[in-house]
Amino acid sequence: MTNVRKCFAVSMLSLFIAGATNVSYRSALAQTIDEVKANGATIAIANDPPLMTMNADGSPGGLGPEMDAAILAEAGITKYSGQVMEYGAMIPALQSKRATLSTSGALYIKPERCEAVLFSDPVSCNAEVLIVPATLADKVKTYKDIAEQGLTIGVCGGCYEQKLALAAGVKEDKIVVFPDATSGIKLLTDKRIDVYAHDSYTGAAMFKRLNPKEMRFVRLDDLKSCAAAGFNKDSSALRDAYNDGLRKIRADGKYIEILKKYNFEEGAHVENVTTENLCAK
Repeated sequence: MTNVRKCFAVSMLSLFIAGATNVSYRSALAQTIDEVKANGATIAIANDPPLMTMNADGSPGGLGPEMDAAILAEAGITKYSGQVMEYGAMIPALQSKRATLSTSGALYIKPERCEAVLFSDPVSCNAEVLIVPATLADKVKTYKDIAEQGLTIGVCGGCYEQKLALAAGVKEDKIVVFPDATSGIKLLTDKRIDVYAHDSYTGAAMFKRLNPKEMRFVRLDDLKSCAAAGFNKDSSALRDAYNDGLRKIRADGKYIEILKKYNFEEGAHVENVTTENLCAK
């Protein structure tokens, strides 16, 4: 294979062998449910408490990982670990199988993402929010307002909010990408951005840290999205087992119990929402 990389003249036989080797390699990477049960699952998470975080003992915690743990347990998977990364790195991690799944609250189901990974059934749905200084409270109600006024917006890298900002006409040099929610709030309080954008759940948690006299919370209920666990395209059996587990914890009440623990009952409103429909939009 070294000689193949060094020169362009490659015989058809060599190409066939290289292709066959690559297919074999991909198959070797594929994880069966039994292998995950034996070796444990690696869950991709972001540093975004209370939605997801790493506990002091090194285990993944927060709403998403706790939900995942309950669902995976129904499939007989009780060993798991967390790998912290930015949102934008999660799909590449799933594709390369550096992660078994992305936690249930991390990635929204969007058509372009459906082309790259498999999604479970929707686990939770929420709206979008903007946090702005009180001086901008009457001036910023939409992403278009941000674009028209030339304001600087902070978003998490690879998140849906970045796409919303660009689609509304916000110029790229007016978009500041932050690695985690806490860093984004610091950018806002340091006046390095004019607007902080996130989903309604994380946004509400971050807003509690701020002085309500100085900041305002703008909820965009017309922009509703649904999150789910993501899997490698080769892991349909594992995804199906996850869906079975999700149905079971919904039926026995564990699902709503976890949402209530994290004050996110509104996330349970996934009626008439399917992954198939969300991928097709």
